[in-house]
Amino acid sequence: MIKPVTFRNRGQQLVGVLHIPDTLKNRERAPGVVMFHGFAGNKVENHRLFVQTARSLSGSGFVVLRFDFRGSGDSDGDFEDMTIPGETSDAEKVLTYLARQRWVNNEAVGVLGLSMGGRVGAILASKDKRVKFLILYSAALSPLRPRFMSDADVEARKAMEKALNSGGAVKVREGWYLKKPFFDTVDDTVPLDVIHRISVPILIVHGEKDEVVPLSDSTKAFEIVKSLNRKNELHIIRGGDHVFLEKEHTQEVIKKTQDWLSSLKLMTKTA
Repeated sequence: MIKPVTFRNRGQQLVGVLHIPDTLKNRERAPGVVMFHGFAGNKVENHRLFVQTARSLSGSGFVVLRFDFRGSGDSDGDFEDMTIPGETSDAEKVLTYLARQRWVNNEAVGVLGLSMGGRVGAILASKDKRVKFLILYSAALSPLRPRFMSDADVEARKAMEKALNSGGAVKVREGWYLKKPFFDTVDDTVPLDVIHRISVPILIVHGEKDEVVPLSDSTKAFEIVKSLNRKNELHIIRGGDHVFLEKEHTQEVIKKTQDWLSSLKLMTKTA
C-alpha cells in the first residue's frame, strides 16, 4: 500500500509517499527506511530509482518513506534557497515523522541517501542516535565548495562572488540556481570528517564509472569505517554510473540493498 503524506518543517510543507507492506497486520510493526534524494532530484529520482527501490524494500517488509526536501519536487520553498543544514533539518523532521507511525518499529529505522542525499544521511547518522543503519548510494562525502567553483575562471568566479554577495543566485546547473548561504555552509560538516562517529552498520554502494561523484569518496569513507562495525561493506557496481542507469545495475543495487538489510535481521515484528 502507498499513502501520500505531508508534514511541516520551519513553517513549510514537505510532501512524501509512504510505502507500507501489504503483509503487515494491524498491530505489527516493521523496520523503517527514510530515503533522501540527490541534488536537484526528488522523491522519484532518475529513472524512478527511488520508486523501484521503495517498492522492493516494502515488498520485503520495510515501511519506506521517500519525500521531497524543501525547495525540491512538490514540497514548499525554492531550490535556490537550499542548504545542506536546511536539508539536514528536513531529514531530522522526516525521521521523527516515520518513527511515530504506528506501523514502524522505531528501534529499527535507518536512512538511505543518494548523492547529496547521502551527504545529508551521513551527517545525520553521525549525530542522531535514532538512525540504526545507513545506506549510501553514490554519496558526496568530501568537500564540495571547491567542486562548485572549480569550473569557473578567475573573471567568472569574481562575477559569481559579486552576484552572491549582493543576494542574487548563480547558476549551478541548467535551470538550477543557488544563493550565497549554500556556498557558505556546504562544507560546514564534511562527512569524511565525521563518518568515524557512526557506529551503526553502513552499506556504501558506488558506480565504478561515476562521473559526478568520484568513487574515491566512497573508498576513502570505507577505509575509515571498515573496522567500526562488522556489517560495514563497500559494494562497487562494475561499469556503473552515478544513478545506475542500466537495468542490470539498478537490479544489482536493489538486490545488494535487500540482501544487506536481511543480514541485519531487523524483521522481528512487534505488536
